[in-house]
Amino acid sequence: MGNVDRLNRQILTAYWIVAAMVIAVDSTYFFSGANAEEGHSPSSLLTRILLILGIAGLGELLYASFRRYGRQIVVGISLTMAYINYLNLSAYTESSPGILLMFPMFVPLIYFDRRLLDGFGVSNIVLYTAFYFLVERPFYERGIEDFALRVLMLAASLLLGRLVLIRALEIGRQVELLTQAQQDLIVDKAVSQRLLKTDALTQLYNHGTFYEYLEDLVDQCMRNGLEIQVAVLDIDNFKKINDTYGHLIGDLVLKEVSIRIGMIVAPNDFAARYGGEEFAVIFTEKTIGESAEYTERIREAVQSANYSYMGNHPVTVSVGISAYEPGDTAETLFGKADGALYRAKRSGKNRVELYDAGRDTLSVRD
Repeated sequence: MGNVDRLNRQILTAYWIVAAMVIAVDSTYFFSGANAEEGHSPSSLLTRILLILGIAGLGELLYASFRRYGRQIVVGISLTMAYINYLNLSAYTESSPGILLMFPMFVPLIYFDRRLLDGFGVSNIVLYTAFYFLVERPFYERGIEDFALRVLMLAASLLLGRLVLIRALEIGRQVELLTQAQQDLIVDKAVSQRLLKTDALTQLYNHGTFYEYLEDLVDQCMRNGLEIQVAVLDIDNFKKINDTYGHLIGDLVLKEVSIRIGMIVAPNDFAARYGGEEFAVIFTEKTIGESAEYTERIREAVQSANYSYMGNHPVTVSVGISAYEPGDTAETLFGKADGALYRAKRSGKNRVELYDAGRDTLSVRD
């Protein structure tokens, strides 16, 4: 609605510009003395000026009062102004240019409204017919051939307008279909890329995507001093869960753990299923202490979750965490967190351990 209002406002403003141009031309032509012999008086000039200004003002008043009929008002005012200008020119010429009466036929094209075009096109032909027999024929003695030519021009302009509008609507539909097809391709591409980047079971990022992101962040650490931490989480005794309850229950446990991780990590962090029962998280914009607190919350959330589908058997995770240090690569940073994870496993499981170079062995995986 707002776009239509702006369009209507622009057209009404254009009418004021047209009115100003008509008044300027009319006044210049009058004061040049070209028609002094015809007896045109200043009062007739003033009347024409007031008439054209009154029509433009009437359009403003009607639009302000009946905005819901804005299109009809705008087209109606254009039709009225066309006939006023047509009459004004009749004061100076023996044969007014009928093209003036054709202009209102094309205003509805701006709105792409076929009904509006047909309605005002037919109205224009009927109005000119009445105008000819009531004004032009008795007062200006215009011949019937002029009438036939004007009607033919108006009918032709209506037909041309309809053809232009039909073609414009067809092009619009084609553009819409192309746009929709392009949007569908973009969506399909996004879905495909997501499928390539995520783990199907847990909907977390997969192993390959994790390493791509980790390598990019390590590069930022080297270049810009970014601080990141990596946590590696492993579900304790997961093989026993699979052996006791079956792989279907094991999959449910993996989903539950991934949900708990996703609920706790911050929007700027990166969680992935590294493989099997193992998960990895990259923490950004945090200190090592803050990241350790996040991993502790994840551990507690996993432990307190409801695993009713396996008789509320407890599920826990062990976590190793390490911070980036100058000289680290993506592999060594992950390896330090993995070494801390092994210590957490050896120390009784269900715990979070920070990497300690004096106690942990750097783990390197393929």
